[in-house]
Amino acid sequence: MVRQTAALGILLALVAGLVGRAVAGPAGFRGAVAFGGLAVVLQVIAVALAAPKIGVGDYQGFLSRWTAGIGLRFLGVVVLPAAVLTDRAAFPPLPSALGYLGVLVPLLFFEIRRFR
Repeated sequence: MVRQTAALGILLALVAGLVGRAVAGPAGFRGAVAFGGLAVVLQVIAVALAAPKIGVGDYQGFLSRWTAGIGLRFLGVVVLPAAVLTDRAAFPPLPSALGYLGVLVPLLFFEIRRFR
């Protein structure tokens, strides 16, 4: 599941980069791909954290690992405005946010498939 998540995330990050380039030029591409890549890394780590014991009956352990994954994803929400405020030319707000959310949200829906 981790490999599938990574492959889909990389594809989505590249698509977000192309949309970012159309919106804001080369800087938009870099911002969208950078934050799309961040979303992929955080999502892959979160999926790997939750994966070890799904369906075994260890609900408390699973819940704590899943909560740690949510915290990782929130870390991206904190890093995004910090990067935009630090260097707005390198990370334009709209393409960077598009890169992060445009990759993370579909990957979250992809992760739901594991719980069927």
